[in-house]
Amino acid sequence: MFNNRIAALVISFVTVLFGSFLLLYAFAKISGFDAMDIQIKGIIIIGEGLILLVITSIFIAVQETKKKTV
Repeated sequence: MFNNRIAALVISFVTVLFGSFLLLYAFAKISGFDAMDIQIKGIIIIGEGLILLVITSIFIAVQETKKKTV
C-alpha cells in the first residue's frame, strides 16, 4: 500500500514537472501561434498534474484518518 501511494505522488509530480518544462520551453524557444498552442498545452498538463496531486493527497489523508480511528 505504501508503494502505491508513493507511485501516485511521483506520477502526479512528474506530470507537473513535464507541464512546467513544456511551458518554459515554449517561452524560451518558440515564437508566434505555435508558442501559444504549446503554452496552453503546458498549462493544461500542469493543471492535470495539480489535480492529480490534490486528489492523491486527499485520498492518502482519508486513508490515514480511517487507519487511526480503527
